[in-house]
Amino acid sequence: MSYPESRLAQLAQESMDEDGKMPLAIKYTSAMYARGYRNGTGRLHISGTPGFTWGDGTYVAPLAFPISSAIFGRVGVVARFDPENWRVYDATDRISQDLYMQWVGFQPRRNQLLLTCHSQLANQFMRNMFRTAFQIDCVLFRPDQRNRWYSGRNDVWMAVSDWDEIHEIVKTGASSSFNHERIAVIVEEEFKEVHHDLRRNALIGPISRRESDRDLTKKIRRAYARGEYVHLYA
Repeated sequence: MSYPESRLAQLAQESMDEDGKMPLAIKYTSAMYARGYRNGTGRLHISGTPGFTWGDGTYVAPLAFPISSAIFGRVGVVARFDPENWRVYDATDRISQDLYMQWVGFQPRRNQLLLTCHSQLANQFMRNMFRTAFQIDCVLFRPDQRNRWYSGRNDVWMAVSDWDEIHEIVKTGASSSFNHERIAVIVEEEFKEVHHDLRRNALIGPISRRESDRDLTKKIRRAYARGEYVHLYA
């Protein structure tokens, strides 16, 4: 469906930047890539690894879910995006899930998906083909890798398509769907003294999870606008 009619429109409103002009997304990445985003010069990259939930694309979460995807890295990169003209497929909806599975049932490669060891490649191919056939700019889906300290069952992640000149899905390189990327969150370890010994302050997950997602979203939004960092302690 078109963006204004989609669930993404509501999530975008909850994820707006401080000026209220453009929605923000967040992607957690490894600390080894942090330097590229420190000065706002890095670009979010398209993920082309077989096995990703909806094929080749840039995987992010709306800022309304500020630490939902923190299982993937210790650096939270925030970026703006403009979904105004996007076509959105809401795979959080059961009817949409069933429609996709029915579509797969008519595809020539369904046997390869179900009866061979090449299921990841077949899935990648069919999900790309589905998104291309219906020119889907963004798929919304529930986290399929979860940690109770980070993500909830009602969280929403996004797989965003980039298109080439003949409107085929771009499978590698920097995404053109996002801009003004920069680090706004750093997840780090904190120790405290317990009985004359140093111990970790939390065994798993950010301590800041005790805050509501809404409060943490506000903090990250403010830090992004001011060129600062929000520190979460794991």
